[in-house]
Amino acid sequence: MKKLSFILLAFLVIIMVGFSAGTKEQKPAPTDRVYNLRLATVVAPPHPWIEMAEYFARELGAKTDGKVKVSIHHSSTLGNDATILDETRAGTIDFVIGGTQNAAQFVPEYQVFGLSYLFNSQEHFEKAIAFGGKIFNHYAKLHEDKKLNLKLLALAGGGTRNASSNLKHFITPDDLKGIKMRLPGSPIEAKLWSALGALPTSLPWNEIYSAVQTGVVNAFESTISGFYGSKLYEVAPYMSRTEHLYMLTHFTMGQSTWDKLPENYRKMILEVAPKAGVLGTEKGKEFDEKLLKDMQDKFGLKVAAVQKPAFVAKVAPLHDELAANAKASDVLAMIREIK
Repeated sequence: MKKLSFILLAFLVIIMVGFSAGTKEQKPAPTDRVYNLRLATVVAPPHPWIEMAEYFARELGAKTDGKVKVSIHHSSTLGNDATILDETRAGTIDFVIGGTQNAAQFVPEYQVFGLSYLFNSQEHFEKAIAFGGKIFNHYAKLHEDKKLNLKLLALAGGGTRNASSNLKHFITPDDLKGIKMRLPGSPIEAKLWSALGALPTSLPWNEIYSAVQTGVVNAFESTISGFYGSKLYEVAPYMSRTEHLYMLTHFTMGQSTWDKLPENYRKMILEVAPKAGVLGTEKGKEFDEKLLKDMQDKFGLKVAAVQKPAFVAKVAPLHDELAANAKASDVLAMIREIK
């Protein structure tokens, strides 16, 4: 009987020790140390993404009394979009600001934002991507559900996207027939530009200049800021104001970086990042007009208006089918509901 009592007592002790260990609170991350974090983007200044990054780094540093220092690495110095996202997932890069189409390899539902002429106006676009809105929350949850080790902080604009070439302007879709065109790695965009007559080629952003220069491609589409920062006016003197897309930007951080930061610093990130996103949207609009004029005046860039209804007529009928292919029909419906 004594032996049985001893065994029961020992068993209870083991259970209690195990329960205590399992419920022991994790030691909070220290706030007295300095966190040196890296933010990467592929574009070169001047660009709305870099304005976003600088604002974020400055404001977060001030709020944390210099305990969180964010260094900015632009111009693809830490790799192309795919590399940067991989490194952010691995925790060797902490933040990334980039285009959602280049993040579609991890979140295919982002492809819906590659549908040309998706939004009715700049105001429609800004309402759709607002922090805390249905669409933002939808994508933030997708990041979590897919277990990507990535945390979405904000969505932002970045200006309108236009088609450029070293050969000619594209006033109507007929002008695109047989044109070798660089596109990001989004199947939706490839199908849309194919419907317009172009021959799509997927290339990283930092290879566009040499690809046009050597004739690998003769056209591409980009924001005006990206075009200016990468000096693409040197190899592509014709810009057609297709304005087919409002550039959608994602501001994302690695989940492992988020997890290692103190709770109060996480709250500060959530305060500053959405404001950086709004700044990026505003700078995109501002830079579009200023930089376009600069390139026309200083570098002789030839800019032409296009017959937008002709382009819309070709691509709008494809929206529902392509959104369904990207498993984003629900997002398309959300966008259409916004007034």
